[in-house]
Parts: sequence; C-alpha cells; structure tokens
Amino acid sequence: MSSAKLYLECLQSLMWILVNLSGDLGQTKWTKSTLDHINKSNYDMLLLPGDLSYADKHQKLWDSFGRLVDPLASQRPWMVTQGNHEVETIPMIHHSSFTAYNARWKMPYEESGSDSNLYYSFDVAGVHVIMLGSYTDFGTGSKQYKWLQGDLKKVNRKNTPWLVVLVHAPWYNSNTAHQGEKESVKMKANMEDLLYHARVDVIFAGHVHAYERFVSTL
Repeated sequence: MSSAKLYLECLQSLMWILVNLSGDLGQTKWTKSTLDHINKSNYDMLLLPGDLSYADKHQKLWDSFGRLVDPLASQRPWMVTQGNHEVETIPMIHHSSFTAYNARWKMPYEESGSDSNLYYSFDVAGVHVIMLGSYTDFGTGSKQYKWLQGDLKKVNRKNTPWLVVLVHAPWYNSNTAHQGEKESVKMKANMEDLLYHARVDVIFAGHVHAYERFVSTL
C-alpha cells in the first residue's frame, strides 16, 4: 500500500461530523428555542424528517419560515423530507401535491437516481442517508419502492458503514397520537423487510410530537 493511500485511509477513519436531527419545526415560540439549541451545538448538518413551515396552504407562512431558518439554513446543509403539512392540495382548485415544498426546498434527488424530490439519498462522512416519502406512493409496485430497492443494492458498506433512514410518519409508535394511519401501517408493511434485510442501522421519524426510541431485541 502506498503511503498516500494509507494516509487517506487514516484520514477518512478520523473524519466525523455532528448531525442535528429535528422534526416538525413549525413557527412557534418553541421553534425559536429549538433553533437556538441547534445553533449552539455547532452542528455540521441538520436532518429534518418532515413538517417544516406548517403553512398548510397559507403561502405567506412559507415566506416567514424561510426568514426564520435562514440564519442557520444558509450556513450549513439542511437535508429534509416532506410531512403531511407539506401536501397542500385544495379540492377542485389545486390537485397537485407538494407544489410549494418542491419549489422552495429542492433536494439533490437526481444525483441518487430518484425521479422525485420526495425521496432521495446521499453519502456524508461514512453514512449513507436515505430520505423516504410518507405521503407519496410507497406500494410495492411504486417508483419509490423500486428506487429504494435499487438504492439499497448500491450501498457500499466499506465506504459508508452506517446506513440511516428518515421518514415522516413513524412505523412504530406507542403514543396515543397518530395511531393506525395508513402512512405508518401500510408503508411499514411494504418497506420494512427491505430495510431489515439491508441491515439499516437506525430509522428516524417525526409526526408524533413526543420522543421515544425502540431497540431491536434480535
């Protein structure tokens, strides 16, 4: 092994970054407090599993959310996926989902072979991160499902030994809120085996405004 290659491998083994995870930010007094805590952590990247502005069709709230997070989001990468508050369809008037979200928060989905801003993946500091869409088609014949199959097959555990997935609606939830929703139940039924057999290390979700974690006993 050449000295240059050995140096690079040693350098890679020492690389680490601080990642912040925060979901369902909204625009309340608690949002400002959360952003202050995030900022003080001197983080390198933020992962946000959906529900950003809580605009819910009121487009001015997208503007105010942008101004609220700009001091942080303009300085470091914010990688996001969508939640139920980003759907924003209006019966009889506007049938397309995620219009404002896709226009304002374009993620690098094409680089991962995805055809949608609603699901994509990327590599960072030894981690392969997969962002899934709870509110776009996730059936076994869907584009998202087929993309996920292909993306998991391409994961190189030598280069990215950690495999992390983000999704908005949690597949496991003991809270009384958001029980039995199809975005949780059916997506879990369709995709959990894929992630299990790919030996995903951890899945992060939002939607339920309470903290809990589950550890496999297998």
